[in-house]
Amino acid sequence: MREEVFQLFSRNRATVSGSGLGLTIARDIMRAHGGEITLLDSPRGGLRVLVRLPTPD
Repeated sequence: MREEVFQLFSRNRATVSGSGLGLTIARDIMRAHGGEITLLDSPRGGLRVLVRLPTPD
């Protein structure tokens, strides 16, 4: 389901929650700059967001 939240206007009918454009736009911006945004399990429970940007030359 994590990959699904990056889709435009994704919605989980079971929890009646969803996302609009925010995560889609964030991922597009990251990729345009050579980076990536990833959603992972947090060791303490919940969600961890990993943001990777390329190092400057």
